[in-house]
Amino acid sequence: MPLALLLVLGLLGLALLLHGRTRSPLLEPGDPDQTTLAELAGAGSDLARIHQIEFFLLLPTRGAAEEVAAELVPEGFRIDISAAEAAGEWLCRATRPMRPDLAELRRLRQRFGELARVRLGAYDGWGTEVVEPGDPG
Repeated sequence: MPLALLLVLGLLGLALLLHGRTRSPLLEPGDPDQTTLAELAGAGSDLARIHQIEFFLLLPTRGAAEEVAAELVPEGFRIDISAAEAAGEWLCRATRPMRPDLAELRRLRQRFGELARVRLGAYDGWGTEVVEPGDPG
């Protein structure tokens, strides 16, 4: 392979590498929100469309779950509280229509984590159904 071609390929590779770093500063290895978004896109979901996203918080008492609900309802979340599969825990499922945006999902992860932590609970992630490009909106 001629030296000039190798140089061009090397410069092209470097440019792509640098472009990727500056273009995607939010990407982090092992990020659960990024991983879920990638799986959703891989399943054919149109991430530019509104999804009904469900967020799951596990709390030690029904009262703690109701406190979390009282904070989230004014923010546009629909809340469902039920006994969790693990004995002695309550599931607070907060649902809201939104575009699955990585920065917003990370912000909500921090918010929900703190809401649960101060009540001795835990944030357990989020999920949604696939919304294909042709689905009615």
